[in-house]
Amino acid sequence: MILMNAVLPAAAAGALIGLAVRALLPARRDLASALDRLDVAKAGGPTVASAAPVSTGSFPERVGTRLLGEFGGRITLPAQDLALLRISPAEHLGKRVLFALYGLLLPQLLQGLLALAGAPLPFVMPAFVSLALAALFWLWPGKEVARDAAAARQVVRHAAASYLERVALARIANSGAAQALTETAQVGDGWIFARMRQVFHQADLAGVTVWDALKQLGDELGIPELTRPADTLALAGEGAAVYTTLQAQARQLRIALLSDAKAEANAASAAMVLPVTAGVILMLVFVMIPVTITILGS
Repeated sequence: MILMNAVLPAAAAGALIGLAVRALLPARRDLASALDRLDVAKAGGPTVASAAPVSTGSFPERVGTRLLGEFGGRITLPAQDLALLRISPAEHLGKRVLFALYGLLLPQLLQGLLALAGAPLPFVMPAFVSLALAALFWLWPGKEVARDAAAARQVVRHAAASYLERVALARIANSGAAQALTETAQVGDGWIFARMRQVFHQADLAGVTVWDALKQLGDELGIPELTRPADTLALAGEGAAVYTTLQAQARQLRIALLSDAKAEANAASAAMVLPVTAGVILMLVFVMIPVTITILGS
């Protein structure tokens, strides 16, 4: 029985490791899906090439590439968050899978060690813990990506407010819509301005208008603060006066940012109520204990 309790976790660990090694083998190319992607690319209008994350060649990325090749159509990933953070979908998927495998293996290996020591746990217990850890470790990288993407979008919103005001000033100075967008992006020093300059350069090579390129960037990253001024500047390309509209958008965005900052401050203050209350109660308890002991002993 002890040998069986030691063999079963080892067999499960070996099977999972085999799956990970199998994921590293070259994937077979799917000709039908490749032709479908080509047909979609031909049918659509001109688009700006997305700034793909630089491939790191890491072990999680190789695992994720294999899994995407096999099950890419059935796996849902936070594409906008990953594009915003410049994280490869393959690397993110591989990290989540390897984390889940680690969660599955850890309790089984512990069960094997306990079985060899002569004190095995019931098989149901490590199996349940393995599934729970696997689910937790699978969700963990996704939560990190969502948190980092939310912080990055907040940075972009601040940059977009300044960008709108500068574009509005450029327009009132009789600059063209395309010139106002591109030259204003040149003076920005944040990472979002670097992305915008790259997208504008690609739009120039692809024959796409800069406001369409900006809208594509906003849609790709899930940042409506970039798509709205793009729509406004599209009207500017037709000769409409948009200075007032851009100024209004910048003012509304700054008011929204101020409201968000106040909400975060209120949430932080509310979160401190419980620790402060607990500290006061503990202090009162420590003060009252000697007094109570003295009264009861007299």
